[in-house]
Amino acid sequence: MKRLHIPIVLLFALLLPVSLQAQDTALNVVASTTIIADVARNVGGDLVNVTALIPPDSDVHAFQPAPQDAVTIQQADVVLVNGANLEENLLSLIDNAATAEPVIVSGGVPVLAFGSHDHDHEDEDHVAEEEHDHDDDAHEHDAEGTIGHLGEDADCGDTENHDDEAGEHEHDHGACDPHVWMNPHNVEIWADNIAAAFAAADPANADTYHANAEAYAEQLEALDAELETMFASIPEANRVIITNHEFLAYLAASYDLEIVGTVLPSVSTLAEPAPQEVAALIETIEATGVAVIFGEVSNPNALTQVIAQDVGDVEVVSLYSESLSGPDGAAATYIDYMRTNAQLIVDALGGSTES
Repeated sequence: MKRLHIPIVLLFALLLPVSLQAQDTALNVVASTTIIADVARNVGGDLVNVTALIPPDSDVHAFQPAPQDAVTIQQADVVLVNGANLEENLLSLIDNAATAEPVIVSGGVPVLAFGSHDHDHEDEDHVAEEEHDHDDDAHEHDAEGTIGHLGEDADCGDTENHDDEAGEHEHDHGACDPHVWMNPHNVEIWADNIAAAFAAADPANADTYHANAEAYAEQLEALDAELETMFASIPEANRVIITNHEFLAYLAASYDLEIVGTVLPSVSTLAEPAPQEVAALIETIEATGVAVIFGEVSNPNALTQVIAQDVGDVEVVSLYSESLSGPDGAAATYIDYMRTNAQLIVDALGGSTES
């Protein structure tokens, strides 16, 4: 019997197309933000190649796309966006360049309207979900609806107290608050929506995507329990906060904090406050005794520093808001991002971050 001798070079030639084919079958995924991209990688694993359009440590609202971004979007098998006008400078580019229908990862998330933190939250309790069950409404504090729109047509209705505030909050009448990821349970819904999108684009691996989403949801449940313990340690008298712009409402509703003001009266960092709004905020700080303004790493707003200095004895603590840090930073993943922000908030408000 003759032995079959296959030269090593020929073996490589035979194997190379298989390797390339496996590489080519990975879904090409484009996510608008680094936070969405991180969740997508957890759901897709090695079956996806994920690109974030907006880089780490960036202000999502102020981001200006480059011409190459149109090509990146056009070549994507799946395009993932937050929705509710978060990607305000990307909307026309996505509409014109995407060959695949953009997937709004926040679809079905109980959404807050801008200014909903002004409502009475005294009877709202954060109830940890024991199972991964999105039908449970325990976390729908002040929910005004669900996100199902990409841009400006996402309308959450008006909030109760705008007519009485002499122009305050006029910037965002009826606007949805897009910062839904500040509640980990909402990111569980993201994971489900992303798994469904990947499964539709790659049915052969549908079971893997859904299993990955469930496994990631378990990590998010553990994160939520950890955060709940940390936030519960904040003294009752210190549970009021002021932020640079409206980006912590979902976190505040979930962990029993009260937002009493924002430097920029908007869900976008592109807004500018009127002089009377700044004066009213200073009065609020003095009346409540708030000692910290929570700013943003990606939007070091000079006005925040000016207000803190004007009042005196007020510290500015910068949080990660709409983007993750770079890979070597303190918020390289969504879970790290939430944990780091929680530690900064709890430390600033006199709580304990010890486990």
